[in-house]
Amino acid sequence: MFLIALAGTTAAQEVHVVARGRDGLVKVPMTFTNAGPAPMACKSAIAHWYSLDLGIAAEGAKVSVELWSDPKSGEIFLLNDKEDRMPIQSLWCGLEGRSWETRAEIVLSRRAGDTPAAENLVCTQAENRMTCKAI
Repeated sequence: MFLIALAGTTAAQEVHVVARGRDGLVKVPMTFTNAGPAPMACKSAIAHWYSLDLGIAAEGAKVSVELWSDPKSGEIFLLNDKEDRMPIQSLWCGLEGRSWETRAEIVLSRRAGDTPAAENLVCTQAENRMTCKAI
């Protein structure tokens, strides 16, 4: 019984190391221009359950973000102020205050050995939803 308890204690002491920094990553700048009449909010889901605000743009304004790609794995990250690598699960822009319900999902290339290109997208409102297209 003691060995089982000891094994559980050892497992509980394992530490998950967060990858940090830009080494080995490639910068992928993205810009979202709001061509609609209402303010637009862009967000990203990280870690399956947490969304991160990327910015809000009034009509004619832009939201710009720096994404980072790992060409070896195909993973795409946002970096926080400590340069922790936060894996992006999804990325979208929608009407401010209802961005999830009105979202235009931004599809990111995630293939090992491939680095996504920088993109400039124009987002418009269409029947209570946003649509974003590369320009």
